[in-house]
Amino acid sequence: MSSIREAGRVRVTGLIRLKSGLHIGAGKDSVEIGGIDNPVLKHPHTGEPYIPGSSIKGKLRFLLEWAFGAVRADGQAWGFDGKQPVDTADPVLRIFGNALKDWKGGPTRLMVRDAPLCEADRARYREAPEAFFEEKTEVTINRIQGKALDGGLRTQERVPAGVAFDFELAFRLYDLGDGAARDLECLDWTLQGLALLEEDALGGSGSRGYGRIAFEDLALHVPERAPLALDNRFRGHRFSRERPPGIVRAEDILGVPA
Repeated sequence: MSSIREAGRVRVTGLIRLKSGLHIGAGKDSVEIGGIDNPVLKHPHTGEPYIPGSSIKGKLRFLLEWAFGAVRADGQAWGFDGKQPVDTADPVLRIFGNALKDWKGGPTRLMVRDAPLCEADRARYREAPEAFFEEKTEVTINRIQGKALDGGLRTQERVPAGVAFDFELAFRLYDLGDGAARDLECLDWTLQGLALLEEDALGGSGSRGYGRIAFEDLALHVPERAPLALDNRFRGHRFSRERPPGIVRAEDILGVPA
């Protein structure tokens, strides 16, 4: 590879709709009698709940690493070792970035923005902020006695089902001598990752029913073009490590046929 150039940038926007309560914890510095053990993350100025871009991006990376078989037996993510051609390197490293000094695949492609309340729910929040939080009490069971352990009660704060957040990601495409063909494939796999996230969970306690989400009204934005509605195009594809699902085409992004 002799050069690398930016071939384009796209955005994907839409909504994240909660299908079950969401808990992304804020941590707690003090203990209050009768207080919530695990509060959710809130905006420091408005008090509104929001979803950090890092939480979305981190879960997408986790899901795609497993889908690509890029997790070693010791639980660590497989990394590019500088011995393989760039076009056969793990796509996860192109999409999410890495700090390896021998990496020659270019900058991080994916940027995920913080997801604030959507405009409609923000207006509702101003009228009734208490409606945007719920408390869920959970217990740890004594396996012998079949009842709650002493001190086994804990209270989780959640954002309830039905609340919607504005979603936005940005994706940069680079030409490494292939006309950005590999990065177009990586964009496709990233969009398929959104479907994997719908089938999994976001935030904590996913195995107990928390964090089920759905993406709504997804649209692909390319400069100087009308938005392209993705609808259900990102869903229903069997994941393949060798071949991306074909959600978007080169002409959709770059204006040229593949």
